[in-house]
Amino acid sequence: MRLILRTLARPGQQMWMEDPGFPLIRPVVNDEGVAINPVPVDDDGMDIPWAQRHYPSAHFALLTPAHQSPLGVAISLARRRQLLLWAAQNNAWIIEDDYDSEFRYHGKPLPPLKSLDAPQRVIYAGAFSKSLFPALRAAGWWCLSRWWRRFVNRPR
Repeated sequence: MRLILRTLARPGQQMWMEDPGFPLIRPVVNDEGVAINPVPVDDDGMDIPWAQRHYPSAHFALLTPAHQSPLGVAISLARRRQLLLWAAQNNAWIIEDDYDSEFRYHGKPLPPLKSLDAPQRVIYAGAFSKSLFPALRAAGWWCLSRWWRRFVNRPR
């Protein structure tokens, strides 16, 4: 998360974050100078219309769309589309934390938000630490958009 924010964010920019959400990420976001905008979660996941009304100038959205922590809800397809449209229209970034999405109590696992990402605005973080190495808790990966290269290679 630090690498992403240090590469893409400017101090004072805003990030939508699920409320309630994973509390240990908040200090990391704050340390990078990004303001956290708490967004309520309901049965359809992060409330995108609410976030757009209350925090219209956000540059980032961080969420766990397949298995929200701690409530366990999955963001609906309608909300996924709203989120992707918001990111495309506002040149914003979605950070998809797909931690433990393979564990579902009912139905098939949902495809990642990244799989719907035609405008390439989703940065996808996945992990297999729960299914392969639960004691290690360190196995994971990031899938970045094609735009990432432009930011990494820019002069400092």
